[in-house]
Amino acid sequence: LYVNGNMVGSSSASGTFSNPGVPFGIGKSLLGGFNFVFGGGIDEVSVWNVALEQSDVQDIIDNELSGDEPGLQMYYKFNQGEPGGNNTSITHLFDAVESPERDAELMNFALTGETSNFLGELDPGYQAIAFPQIPTHLTTDAPFQLEATATSGLPVEYEVISGPATVAGDICTLTGSPGEVVIEATQPGNATYNPAEPVQVAFMVVDPAANTPNIDPRNPLAGDVYMPETGYLQLAAFVDIDYPDIFEVDGVTFTVDGGTLDPTDWGEGYFSGWWEVPDYGTYTITIYATNNYGYTGSETVIVNIVSDVVEQEVHAVDDVWLNTANSSEVVDAVLPSYTGAYGEITATLELSCPPGGCGEWDRVASIDARGHNGEWVEIIRYITPYGTPCSHTIDLTDYMSILQGKVSFRLNCGTLDNGYYWDLTLNFVEGTPAFFYSNIDVIWWETYQFGDYANLQPVENVVYTFPDNAQDARMKLVSTGHAWGDLNTGNAAEFYNATHHVWVNGEETFEQHNWYTCNPNPDGCQPQNGTWYHNRAGWCPGAIAQWFDYEFGSYIPDETIALDYMFYENYVDLCHPNHPECVTGVTCDDCEDTYNPHLIVACNMVVYSDMPIDGGNLVSLEEFEGLLSGYIKLYPNPTDGMMTLEYSGPGELDATRITVLDITGKAYDGFEWHGETRSLNLSALADGIYFVKIENEDGMDVRKIVVQ
Repeated sequence: LYVNGNMVGSSSASGTFSNPGVPFGIGKSLLGGFNFVFGGGIDEVSVWNVALEQSDVQDIIDNELSGDEPGLQMYYKFNQGEPGGNNTSITHLFDAVESPERDAELMNFALTGETSNFLGELDPGYQAIAFPQIPTHLTTDAPFQLEATATSGLPVEYEVISGPATVAGDICTLTGSPGEVVIEATQPGNATYNPAEPVQVAFMVVDPAANTPNIDPRNPLAGDVYMPETGYLQLAAFVDIDYPDIFEVDGVTFTVDGGTLDPTDWGEGYFSGWWEVPDYGTYTITIYATNNYGYTGSETVIVNIVSDVVEQEVHAVDDVWLNTANSSEVVDAVLPSYTGAYGEITATLELSCPPGGCGEWDRVASIDARGHNGEWVEIIRYITPYGTPCSHTIDLTDYMSILQGKVSFRLNCGTLDNGYYWDLTLNFVEGTPAFFYSNIDVIWWETYQFGDYANLQPVENVVYTFPDNAQDARMKLVSTGHAWGDLNTGNAAEFYNATHHVWVNGEETFEQHNWYTCNPNPDGCQPQNGTWYHNRAGWCPGAIAQWFDYEFGSYIPDETIALDYMFYENYVDLCHPNHPECVTGVTCDDCEDTYNPHLIVACNMVVYSDMPIDGGNLVSLEEFEGLLSGYIKLYPNPTDGMMTLEYSGPGELDATRITVLDITGKAYDGFEWHGETRSLNLSALADGIYFVKIENEDGMDVRKIVVQ
């Protein structure tokens, strides 16, 4: 390590690159998805395959390299742009040794202004061209002006390198044919300025009639569809369109043998609806999708509705290698299409060792499945073993609604080692499910601090409304505790035995003793290296984390319920930066240490019915903030029954409706309000949780209040 050309320390290093595909990053570590960013400016980066002497390092500080020095492999001068100017057209740094093969992609640079840009002083004769990206154009677009500029102020010259366009001066004219156009901007220089490095910009010219939406049928898929009883079948498709800067999907419809179904648009390209199957036999399903210029594309699926069910084993994920360079990967799997055909779905997860050996440490991992409404749902939480292959099974029957047709699986494992090969096999077992239809709503899915004195209960309170035709419901909850050590009180959260609770309608209802016995390993993954045998908060190395199931069928008549997930109330991390009595060197070795206890929480509500069901309504109370709540006060809360309602915003408040609701959604009081300060008398209400809905044409706000 040299500072200002003087060596301040050295150490020998050795090893083998087990993965040659890891990018070489300048200014940021690209390992494991972490965001280790160098804070400062950077210039004159050179990479060598020989050791440099101190005199070599000092010479590099004072002089630019020629680019042909022995052992020099890459050389980035950072001299391309205008210091502090508009350099947004520059996408790559030129490598003076081997360009363009080793040109470096610029990522997350502002490239305008005095930060995140080219800085410093350049040669007085240097000039650079800024050539803004040209957007996609239609074949019918009128001629348009090119807008490249040179830092010298000299005029820029243009040439069409390829594609259906011509240039006269700075005016580009399209020929009417589709294709890619490449235009080069040059500035030859003069007596004062050197020639600028030519800059090429490519853009597409597209025909709207030839760019109809892309249609990917997701359910059912062509072939047999298993239905022991005729009923409703979910039709689903993913629809997107190329060149979204100029095209959009304007409409999607399904037809079945001439009948038309208008699906629900769930957003992000996902569409689904329900078709009532009249009888067994062969049907033609056609999906039509129209772009914003009125041109329509279609995709046809021919299915055969059958009553005889075939049990199936589907290898959904095959040898996906998650490691330092690949911490997440999405794969599509083809699963059977059915309604009411399978009574059980089990999954077998296998981890095996890739070239170079298995990952050495226990890493948090998960598998998510994407429903036909486009929502990702975590179905497996897994902690990798200490350097050994293992096999595991889990019952996924509750996730039946998203395990049919073409399904995307997302595998995640943030790791700094060689990782594992991942395989996932699904087994569909014939049988009659308790309910033919179900739906999954994600309640919580986040990482929360545990024992943070500034926020001891960080999980958001939510209000959940069951679908109209719900008949039964089950909440599935997994929360694994992580971080440990002397700086975390009680060695939390990984090694802290805690009991958490789910509150329903303001009452402590369900208990979660979040502690897992690891010896013997619950999935039989032993022996391992390391400390696999120590019990942990909701997990063990080399095991699928435990899902806690809570039955919610009795709450369906309430229609709307309030949900709280309360962490163990008696735990406080006394060595947390937010604890006011933490004193470094006195009560704690380092109060600013940020390796604090936390829980990774996933919670899903599975709702069942004998009729098609598309999900309930989930609202976080915090989502309403910012609509009206910044100017409206309702206090005190909790209250003995008397509250004050105030408006402090600018101008007059538009006519606003105030409604008091109980936990079931029943209205107890309502009136129109114009912002005047007034009293709200709730003393006639029984003690409990209520909601005050505040609504006008500008938005809606819902306040949870406690009467006691």
